[in-house]
Amino acid sequence: MTVMPIFSLTGIHPYQNIDVLLATKHKKDQAICPSFSKVFNANIIVPEDFDTDKYGTFSGEAPREDYPDKVVFTKAEEAALRYDFDYVIASEGSFGSHHTIPFCALNCEYICFIDRKRKISVLESEVTINTNFEHLDINSTTNYELYLKRIKFPSHSVLVRCPEDNCILAKGINNIHKLNVLIKAAFKKYGILTLETDMRAMMNPTRMKVISKLSEKLVQRLQQYCPSCYVPGFGKVTYKDFLLCKLCRSETSFYRFKVLNCIKCDYYQICSREDGLEEVDPQYCLSCNP
Repeated sequence: MTVMPIFSLTGIHPYQNIDVLLATKHKKDQAICPSFSKVFNANIIVPEDFDTDKYGTFSGEAPREDYPDKVVFTKAEEAALRYDFDYVIASEGSFGSHHTIPFCALNCEYICFIDRKRKISVLESEVTINTNFEHLDINSTTNYELYLKRIKFPSHSVLVRCPEDNCILAKGINNIHKLNVLIKAAFKKYGILTLETDMRAMMNPTRMKVISKLSEKLVQRLQQYCPSCYVPGFGKVTYKDFLLCKLCRSETSFYRFKVLNCIKCDYYQICSREDGLEEVDPQYCLSCNP
């Protein structure tokens, strides 16, 4: 596989020195700016009055109306139209239980780049178990010290919720005295409280690191051009065929080839697996090990 760096007739990267709008209100520029500034010398601009919470909040006040990989484009496109920018970045995250590992939390992050001049958009994602997403129900006698230690409080903030009516009592708490006072006062009214990690980016350095890594992936992708039409962002990944179980020879969920696609034309490249795997161990076969 040969993926070339971006090509231009002038020798200058098409995204060099551009102004890019970042649709955020949660200080994600701290994670996204460094990679774009280093590679493209791009000027990242954050609007002061763009309310991204309307697309959904982790604490539940505003429900998310669609899947995160769809919401991230809605967010970017609306920001592009409102502020009339040719280049826009947005990101979106989701958290939940791991689908195969018990008691393990999962963080899925998405980031998109919209180029209105070329009428293209690029999406990158990152899935990781490197998250402190966790909650704890407490009563007036619960010792929550170990919980706070696990979620890396106070560098990572918490929110306090009343599960009886799902009311958020406070968010962004990163001071133990303030937390204790709030909890003590709340127990005069409620019998049970829920402590949750505040997953907003500016309140969660662990999540901020994931977004930073994802931003680097996006920058790397934007440096790749289609060998056919020279449009930036080559490398949209799809998969072709599946590997067989070495024991029963039935198809598994492991892909055989990775396909890199252009986001503008029909050009694609078929690539072998990077790990060289040609057969799958029976332990990963749904027929042998259902």
